[in-house]
Amino acid sequence: MYPLLILINYYEILGVKENATAAEIKAAFRKLAKLFHPDKNPNGQDQFRKIRKAYEILGNPSLRRSYDLKLKYYRNSNTKTNYKKPGTKNWSFEEQELKRRKYYDEHIRKYAKTNPIPKVNPNEIKTNYNEYKYILFATPLAVALFLLIVNLSADSKPPIENTNPIIEASFSGLKMGDSPYQEHFGKMQYNLNAKVNLTIKNQTGNDAVFLLFNEKEFVRSVYIADGFLAEITQLPGQLFNIRYSLGKNWKPSKINKANKPGGFTQNKEFYKNDVPFEINALNELTLVSGINEGFTKINEQEFFDKKNYD
Repeated sequence: MYPLLILINYYEILGVKENATAAEIKAAFRKLAKLFHPDKNPNGQDQFRKIRKAYEILGNPSLRRSYDLKLKYYRNSNTKTNYKKPGTKNWSFEEQELKRRKYYDEHIRKYAKTNPIPKVNPNEIKTNYNEYKYILFATPLAVALFLLIVNLSADSKPPIENTNPIIEASFSGLKMGDSPYQEHFGKMQYNLNAKVNLTIKNQTGNDAVFLLFNEKEFVRSVYIADGFLAEITQLPGQLFNIRYSLGKNWKPSKINKANKPGGFTQNKEFYKNDVPFEINALNELTLVSGINEGFTKINEQEFFDKKNYD
């Protein structure tokens, strides 16, 4: 019998069916989180960690698809046995090798003798080479002539103006990794001895400013252009609250709701997480367009609120 594989069933932990919708999974997580949250149930810390991990996997569409494939493979692997029907012969390696050689002698080798590889006439090779060598020499000349014509035609046209100034403006005044709201939220926090890191991928179609808070204070912020990723390292602690702002056309002179300079002027959106994130359990977060699973849309005033980091 094959050795059994061990895989945690996150559906059973949350008490939902494997075809449950995202809304059902989210509702089950919230119900269990209220029961086992360490603030309300000091003895439920281990169970709370399990249901959080289950929700992080099943609440993320891409991670859930990957997990479903692992679960299917796990079940298929554990149903395999060495069972054979009565009367089935257990072939040894030597017997299989003898059968393979016998089949080769009767079929493959015989066919090879009756169908020899045709001989090639050297004169034919020389003739084919003479026919194609002119093409080999002429091709580079044709390509060079084509490029020369293209360059001459391009020089005769006026220069093309930039037809997408918004893309350039989205980087105006900011570079990847900058912390534009640090002046408002305060000093950023680091733990040089910690190995708690978080990678954020921005696939929202807009630029993003990503903020991290712990239960009491602001921790870190970072600007991530659309289609790029950023890694936040040396994070102090494990549980974090997240806020992020999306938009286009960043202007350093724009006054935001915090009465500080800097903000997006187009497609502005603001979001925060529903429950704290355990960074050491999920070290990668991908933001896509729309409302991401586990996040809620908020207004700009709440985004800049320094009194409440929940």
